[in-house]
Amino acid sequence: MSKQLTMSDIARMAGVSTATVSRVLSNHPMVREETRDRILSLVKEHRYEPSYVARNLSTRRTHTIGVVVDDISNPFFMELAKGVELVLQKNGYTMLLTSSGWDPAKEADLIRTLLRNRVDGVLLTPVHPESESTEVMRRNGVPFVVMNCHSDNESVSYVSTDNVEGGRLAAELMLRTNLTRFLCLSGVPHQSTSERAEGFIHEIRSHGRGNDLAVYDEVRTFDDGYNIVPSLIARNRLDAVSTGIFTSNDFVAMGILEGLIAHRIPVPSQVSVIGYDDIAFAERYRIPLTTVIQAKHSMGQLAADELMELIQDRNHNPARLLLKPRLIVRDSCTAAQSHEPRSAVP
Repeated sequence: MSKQLTMSDIARMAGVSTATVSRVLSNHPMVREETRDRILSLVKEHRYEPSYVARNLSTRRTHTIGVVVDDISNPFFMELAKGVELVLQKNGYTMLLTSSGWDPAKEADLIRTLLRNRVDGVLLTPVHPESESTEVMRRNGVPFVVMNCHSDNESVSYVSTDNVEGGRLAAELMLRTNLTRFLCLSGVPHQSTSERAEGFIHEIRSHGRGNDLAVYDEVRTFDDGYNIVPSLIARNRLDAVSTGIFTSNDFVAMGILEGLIAHRIPVPSQVSVIGYDDIAFAERYRIPLTTVIQAKHSMGQLAADELMELIQDRNHNPARLLLKPRLIVRDSCTAAQSHEPRSAVP
């Protein structure tokens, strides 16, 4: 194993003082651009990591927590953050909230920035459960908890949803109806969305209906959902064949609904739609959305509680929690038009 570089090593290679390296790493403005570029190039080339924790040992706690989510515009992540904030405020902590935009490199940069700003811990919804970001925090001994993902590393605390079960619940509901065709629309390449699709697809196939199933990837947003409808009509005869559509998030499901309405395809008598997340306005959409419920607020609270434990006790055994999803039946699914009442399915 190669020797871990120090700040002095970087200063020597750059031909500057350690104070200059320190100013660059803390984004101090009083450094020449040429010098800044040379130091940052060396930092990147040699994968130098400042000893953030050692730097913090000489200071008191900042009582700030970094929170990095994937998409700050998605209501799911905002409701998650509300649960986090409730716990942090109760414990006298301030939340620094930011978004990676599903970009692993940006995520890692944000984590390094938070560590430079001496946060006491981090809550992260990672693009990948074994990302560079989690490695940086492990290497520096920074307390952190992963949300909306589960890790195979037994030293990592996480709080997520059993997404395979969530996908299975959606398929189970559709299989109880007289649907002829099943479509699965998966979104951002991510552990949570792939597991939702996995649960749905397995349940459909286990009932001998695999030949009636089509899967579409990279359908991520409301616009993606709306724009794919003409293709779904052409390929799957949505205007003539009774079909169930399962999507990996509520935004896509709502876009699908708008596209179906625009093409005058009846919902749910001709096409049933099921989303995932139960974001705040899913119930109040113009066709109330059948969806898989994630305990978003509780996920944030449990993750923040776990982080408080880790900060107080570095020997605390990691919590590894998978929350149980539920299915809420509303007007976008044919089951809501049958003799079954609108309800949450356990």
